[in-house]
Amino acid sequence: MALPQHPSHIIKPKTGPDDPELQAELQEALAQLSAADLIAIADELAERHARLFLGLQADSTALMESWPEIASTITHTRAHAHTLREYFAQRDLRPLQALLTDQGSPGERVARFVEQVPDLEIRLALEVATGILHNTFPTQYWLWTRWLWDPSVGTGILPLLAGSTYNLWAADLAEGYHRVGSVTALGLAFAEGSGLLVEELTANPRRAPFAQSAFLACAYCVYLYGITAWRLSREFHALLPSLPDLARRLLGLRKRPGKASPEAGGV
Repeated sequence: MALPQHPSHIIKPKTGPDDPELQAELQEALAQLSAADLIAIADELAERHARLFLGLQADSTALMESWPEIASTITHTRAHAHTLREYFAQRDLRPLQALLTDQGSPGERVARFVEQVPDLEIRLALEVATGILHNTFPTQYWLWTRWLWDPSVGTGILPLLAGSTYNLWAADLAEGYHRVGSVTALGLAFAEGSGLLVEELTANPRRAPFAQSAFLACAYCVYLYGITAWRLSREFHALLPSLPDLARRLLGLRKRPGKASPEAGGV
C-alpha cells in the first residue's frame, strides 16, 4: 500500500517555466543587482589580473610560486581548488606553461591542454585552461566553465541566454571552445538591454576586458536566485549569499573584507 503524499515545506509545487511566479522571482533577483555591482566586480578582476596574471606567460617561476593561489581563482569551490593543488603538486607544471606559450588557435590550445591531463576531470580541466588563459589574456580568450555551458548535462547560462543549445554542441573540444566564445559574445547583446553595461564599465580600458565575465556570472546568479526562490522555501533561499557575492564566488574572487558568507560550495 502506497504511503500518503504530504506536501514538502522545502520544495513547493510548480507548473513549469512559464509560471508567473518564476517570472516574478527572476525580476526580484534582478533587482538585487546594479551597474555599480558589475563595476566593482570588474575592478576586482582587473586588480587580480594585474597582481597575479600579468606577465605570467613570460615567467615560469611566477607560475610555480603562484599556483596555489591561482588554483583558487580559476575554480568556484574549495574542493576543486584543493584537487588542482594536489594534482599539480604531484606532477610538473609543463602543461600549464605550454598552455601560456604554445602556438595555435584558442580552441587548439585548450584542447591540447585537456589531452595532456587525461586523469583530470574534463570539466575541471576546461576551467583550468580557460581560467588561466582568460585571466592572463582577457581580451583574447574567454571562460568555459560548467555554469556557462556544461555539455555533459546540457545546462548553463549561455543556452538560457541564447534560447537553445543548438549553437553550443560541437564535435570536439577545439570547436566547442570557439562555439562557447561565439555565444559568449552574443551574451553581451542581452547585457546591453539590461541597463547594466554603463559607460563607466565599457569605456574604461581597465574594466572593459572583464565586463563580459562579470555580466555572465551575475546573469547566472539571477537565474539561480529566481529558480531557488521559485522551487524552494524562503527559509532555504535565505541561506544563499547576496547575489553579487555569489557572482564573485563563481569568478574565484576573494570574499570582500567585513563580509560574512557561507562555506564555499558547488552551485
